Amino acid sequence: MKLFGRIINPLIALIGIQLAWVLVVLVWIRWFLGNQQTLRAVAERYSPEFLDNNLNWFLLAEGLLLLILILVGAYVIFLYWRRQAALYREQKKFISQVTHELKSPLASLQLHLETIKRRKPSPGKLDEFVDTMLSDTRRLHGLINNMLTANRLELKGPRLLLKKSNLSNFVQHYFNENGKKLPSDTELKTDIEPNLYSRFEAESLEIVLRNILENAVVYSDGPARIRVSLSADDHRCHLVVTDQGRGLDEVERKKVFRMFYRAERGNERIPGTGLGLFISRAIIARHRGKIRIESAGPGQGCSVHITLPRVMETR
Repeated sequence: MKLFGRIINPLIALIGIQLAWVLVVLVWIRWFLGNQQTLRAVAERYSPEFLDNNLNWFLLAEGLLLLILILVGAYVIFLYWRRQAALYREQKKFISQVTHELKSPLASLQLHLETIKRRKPSPGKLDEFVDTMLSDTRRLHGLINNMLTANRLELKGPRLLLKKSNLSNFVQHYFNENGKKLPSDTELKTDIEPNLYSRFEAESLEIVLRNILENAVVYSDGPARIRVSLSADDHRCHLVVTDQGRGLDEVERKKVFRMFYRAERGNERIPGTGLGLFISRAIIARHRGKIRIESAGPGQGCSVHITLPRVMETR
């Protein structure tokens, strides 16, 4: 079965089609030239008006054009085949990742609940258990939200409800509140220009900020060092989230916004589903904005740049 799978590999299939096409073209030209006299004799007998030499070459060109169209069709099929094969592989990997991501917090919740039921821990220990379980439930909530959001965006669901709001206040409030939930050794600094307005859906934009913040933390080597800035850039609002993590090379920067893609950090397994940046790009696009990632290379950290249309404050 594996041998059969290798034989029908899209690349091998394309090479085979190319060789077959060349062979067919050579056979066609040889047949045409070899039988030209026969064709002329038939034409003299039945339709002398078709003896024009230009017609012979027209027939040859017509046949070659047909073969070229067949080759183009085969190439288009190959492209879709390769894309679907890659997506299928990523989906299989995604299912495995999601299964692990869902089982880990569920196992933790079950363990803590069983411990509470059997051992009746002290109030201090109980508070510690509750905090851990709340963290696990937030993790589950984030995973489920990502999957539901990705499905909605992939199916081109309803448009976002964009409302004019104070983007400065929203960003500052988000990082103030969520900065408290980060590991205690995380350094988070913000530089937010006040009173910048834009049209956005708070719930969707919060998903974007959460995904970017989580990436900045999990891909950091050691304590995370995160800088957040928001400023006016002509008629746009420019949000930048910079970390000092593992960084990205040029090839990875082109892949990070793909569905299911997850950057690695050495041999260490990074939690996640590979949906975060895919979702973020789709959401920002629906806000009529742009998102990009800059990095000087591996080990040099990353900067996520988001631009959104700016709306002037009306008094």
